[in-house]
Amino acid sequence: MDKHTLFSQKFWSFILTRHEEYKHKINQILLVSKKDPNFRLSRASNGGDYISLEDHTQTNVYAWKSDWYLHYHFPILKELCEDIKPYLTQIIKEEKIKKTSTIETVNCWINKYKKGDFAKPHAHEPQGWSVIYFMNIPEGDAVFRVHNPLGLTYNSELLENFATLDLKAKEGSVIIMSGAIKHEATPNTSKKERTTIAMNFRMYDNFSTKPKSDKEK
Repeated sequence: MDKHTLFSQKFWSFILTRHEEYKHKINQILLVSKKDPNFRLSRASNGGDYISLEDHTQTNVYAWKSDWYLHYHFPILKELCEDIKPYLTQIIKEEKIKKTSTIETVNCWINKYKKGDFAKPHAHEPQGWSVIYFMNIPEGDAVFRVHNPLGLTYNSELLENFATLDLKAKEGSVIIMSGAIKHEATPNTSKKERTTIAMNFRMYDNFSTKPKSDKEK
């Protein structure tokens, strides 16, 4: 009997070379906002109004979450996004993705999980790429759960047939995957905060119409 693989889901991971530098500088941003509850970000491109660093809109993340567009406000977060792009370029080459010459950062935000905080199962942009940087991770705590797109499958011992897979995330590691893949963050079991940086990227051809980001719409 011949076995045929129809489709496959992939994710990529690596350790961020500048992890300690990013951790230090981004923690300084969070420290300033913690000490000053009135800390605000200027939206100069949007008429000069001000917004809070924290986004109070309820999302799938049941924890402290920042504004969606921190790469516009803080150079260190823009640098982080730029550091990710060469890895996406490598994925484009390996996966033989056609008509893609430009990589755009759509969103960049911070999640802070106190004890008991979590993120519900959710997906990002189906046409984009989701990136998670595990910045502050209590030892043995972070479980990043990925859901099988087929849903509940066979009662099988093969990982490819599991309904979900738990990925133990090390501090300083980065995960890249399709924005269509559903995932969640299990509750923080530690008294120490878990901090992640989430980013969304789009790829498009310079000869086609550039899609507008949510900020531009």
